[in-house]
Amino acid sequence: MAQRADVVLTGGRVIDPETGFDDIADVGIGGGKIVSIGTDSVEAAQVVDVTGHVVAPGFIDLHSHAQNLPGHRLQALDGVTTTLELEAGALPIADYYAAAVSEGRPLNFGYSAGWVHARMSVLDGAPDADPLHDPGDRLGMSTFEKFQDGPRWREAADTSEIDDILARVREQIAAGAIGVGVLAGYAPGFTQQELDGLAQLASAVQQPLFVHSRSMADVDHGGALDAVRELIDVAERFDAPIHLCHMNSTSGQRINSIVEEMREAQARGVSITTEAYPYGAGSTVIGASFLDPQRLAANNMSPESIIYLATGERIASPERLTEIREADPGGICVLENFDLTDERQKGLLFEALTYPDAAMASDAIAVTFNGDEKHREAAEAAIAGDVWPLPDGLIAHPRSSGCFATVFSWLVRDAKVLGLTDALRRCTLIPADILGDAAPSMRGKGRLQVGADADICVFDPESISANGDYQHLGTSTGIEYLYVSGTPVVAKGQMIPTALPGKPIYGSKRGSALG
Repeated sequence: MAQRADVVLTGGRVIDPETGFDDIADVGIGGGKIVSIGTDSVEAAQVVDVTGHVVAPGFIDLHSHAQNLPGHRLQALDGVTTTLELEAGALPIADYYAAAVSEGRPLNFGYSAGWVHARMSVLDGAPDADPLHDPGDRLGMSTFEKFQDGPRWREAADTSEIDDILARVREQIAAGAIGVGVLAGYAPGFTQQELDGLAQLASAVQQPLFVHSRSMADVDHGGALDAVRELIDVAERFDAPIHLCHMNSTSGQRINSIVEEMREAQARGVSITTEAYPYGAGSTVIGASFLDPQRLAANNMSPESIIYLATGERIASPERLTEIREADPGGICVLENFDLTDERQKGLLFEALTYPDAAMASDAIAVTFNGDEKHREAAEAAIAGDVWPLPDGLIAHPRSSGCFATVFSWLVRDAKVLGLTDALRRCTLIPADILGDAAPSMRGKGRLQVGADADICVFDPESISANGDYQHLGTSTGIEYLYVSGTPVVAKGQMIPTALPGKPIYGSKRGSALG
């Protein structure tokens, strides 16, 4: 009797990054799982011819701040099936998960516990976000963006306050958070005592710290290298799992030294992992500590390195930067980190992108209004609601819509610094394995095997391309089909806006009593 499936993808090049399987085969999907791989006859209600395409696990993004419907849809067209807010996190976690489940998501989603959010609450009295009732709070980053001007959250806390901060973080882990998002570079005044407390908590519950390191400065003391060394130190002393976010942007000109330190630490068995994204420019809030005009030079930047997305202007002077930081500290900007016309600087970026077992992760940001006032009403409605296709007047860093297409179009096809299978590992299996213990449902993702989740990306390796830039929002092309838990989200290269099969991904300590 022939095996049965809901859908069979036939004729594609099937690649499983875990087993090394790489051959022309059919893939059967049924009940949200992969039910068959091979050439044997399978009866199916639908047969989809994917000849000439790669059939791979859906891409897993450990680092996306774009946790709303527009952000998910842009990432779906970039091949992503699971998108997680782990660097910044959110608070209160239970409400963020409930709000996303209620509204529906195309992609699987999850959050870490927001350490900076806890600091803002404890040190500055910032109220908890209300994503269930306030559309302005739907993004996990909302508290972080709203309370940038709080007077104390960037500075040292005393012992009692540290206890309160850690208690709030612990509550979020018990509510289902995947680890702790630690934006250390935005609150650089925190003490070793607080970092030790976070590491001890991470070790006790075996949930990672996802860290934006304390400094990105190109200086010999207290800079980017020392910031990574302090993470290696606490990971080693407390046997704490630590994930260094966007090695490329926070390491900057010190990438070679940081790569050497990371390799040595991992060789000693230190539990530290990392990620990178394939762009020479980053993005953040313009009120960030490291964008203080007096600190720019140490970070190899000038005001002209910064583009303020609300107006599209390149910042002309320190005075103008100060003015914008005071008026809109939570405003989003683009930062130029590497000059990709300079072969030495491009080589530094490639050093991070090819680091052994580093995941690819987008650091996607949510779309924001940037355009003619005649587009504002439609653009803001799209940001807050369920609108597809997106209207004119929206912008985001191009990594938000094209990170993974750029991996395959630039790093694999054009620059040839990664092979296809290695690039797939970095987009699928490696991020799934980083989270395998912290979020057990991830063990069924990132691989293309019978019994695995039917999170599948079908793409054309010869045509996949990212089409956005720093002035224009564009969607990736070349993703022909995307399945999330067996449900098509993209078909024939087009988004299916009614498809909302995304499921919450919870941390392993959900429901636990954490003392």
